[in-house]
Amino acid sequence: MYTADGRVRAHYAVYADWLTRQQDDALRDMHTRDGEALKAQGVEFNASFIVGGQIRGEPPRLFQVYAAGNFIEATADTSYFQIGESKYGKPIIDRVTRRSMPLSEAAKCALISMDSTIRSNLTVALPLDLVIVRRDECRVASHVDIGPDNRYFQMIRGAWGEALREAFSALPNPDWLGVR
Repeated sequence: MYTADGRVRAHYAVYADWLTRQQDDALRDMHTRDGEALKAQGVEFNASFIVGGQIRGEPPRLFQVYAAGNFIEATADTSYFQIGESKYGKPIIDRVTRRSMPLSEAAKCALISMDSTIRSNLTVALPLDLVIVRRDECRVASHVDIGPDNRYFQMIRGAWGEALREAFSALPNPDWLGVR
């Protein structure tokens, strides 16, 4: 991101500015088209985006762009972003992920996270889209539409629930309660 003398590389600054302008333009168009109808329904509209990609020859980048137009970038300490309803699925990501995790395990973790959110929040539901872009390929390697009939997601949902119940049962009850 920085040159040897500490200056921000120009194409990153241009890219971030472009992202912000794209978001602003999309939100303005939405407000022009649907603002009055949303207001009549008592809906205050805003949006945040997660945008990732790679400029050929550079490392992959991940940005979270906020409704106000400002953004942050993923770092070694914050290697992922999650928007929307995050309180249910985030704990699994925080406990399991690591930067060296294989892509297949990261996808599995993301699906478990989404299943936890779907199970605990009625406003979140299938379908899900899972898109894989491998480093230095600069193209979509895989896109899976995950609906209620997806066998892998059904297996994850059942096996994860059972594994949690087994782990819970294996833990001892607190002995300081004085009850059984």
